[in-house]
Amino acid sequence: MLRRTMILSTPAFAATAQVQTFPARPVRIMVGFSAATTSDLLARLLAQRLTDKLGVPVIVENREGAGGSIAAGLVARAAPDGHTLLLGSSALTLAPRLFRDVSFRPMEDFDPVGMIGFAPNVLVAGPNVPIASMAELLAAARAAPGRLRYASSGPGSGSWIGMEMLKSMALIDLEEVPYSSTAQAATDLLSGQIELHFPSLAAALPNIRAGRFRPLGLTSTERSMSVPEIPAIAETVPGYGASTWFGVVAPARLPDAVALRLNAELQAVLAEAPMQRRLRDAGVDPQPGTAEALRATMREAETSGNALMDRIGFRPR
Repeated sequence: MLRRTMILSTPAFAATAQVQTFPARPVRIMVGFSAATTSDLLARLLAQRLTDKLGVPVIVENREGAGGSIAAGLVARAAPDGHTLLLGSSALTLAPRLFRDVSFRPMEDFDPVGMIGFAPNVLVAGPNVPIASMAELLAAARAAPGRLRYASSGPGSGSWIGMEMLKSMALIDLEEVPYSSTAQAATDLLSGQIELHFPSLAAALPNIRAGRFRPLGLTSTERSMSVPEIPAIAETVPGYGASTWFGVVAPARLPDAVALRLNAELQAVLAEAPMQRRLRDAGVDPQPGTAEALRATMREAETSGNALMDRIGFRPR
């Protein structure tokens, strides 16, 4: 009987040992985008508090390039022990449809740790553009197809996804002007080089509040608690929705006990009132949740992203 009890208890002892030995060294949060992006900001906010919670340094490492795929590939190949994490976003689930040489499968090669929230982009017009609403934009675009120019950060970016979805659903034609810098796009919008810009809400808020950008609509399905005065594009284009999800993922086969520890600490940090205020100030609507909630979000984003790529006939580059 004693032998049987010991055998049945082995998994429980193993799970306990995993929790007791994690973390054994600093934890890295990989970010696939440059400093000052929403992904980078979120990772650094979380790293500060998770350092306190986990008792080891939590370090943010930026490996930008290929729409976040370089960082994602590194994490997919890392040891699944909880010491290497990825600040994931919609770019992760869309990557295989954008780039030919993607080395990972979003749903198979990562284990979700937990949701962070959703961040909309906002469509803005320049100060000298005589367009004050989504209805006026649609009317102007249909009256002169291809005349209005908008700044894009390239395939897979929030600005690109949001505009491709809008063009497809509203049946309008706008000229894409690629930019490698959101700051340069903002400068050109203010000077009249382009008429429209589709930055993240966080990046646009200072210019919106200063009256330099005229907000036309958010990509969220509903108005944001951060800026309830800005309408959702869906109010003019029914069914529209293109917010970016953010969450933390780990390499596949992460031990259950480590996943539960990480999720518990992540949700505790996101539940703190100061953290929620900082996220909303950054244009993110916090929605902390379980690993299962993040997996469902990823699956839905992958399905909708594939449908958009099929609809616009996009081929991987």
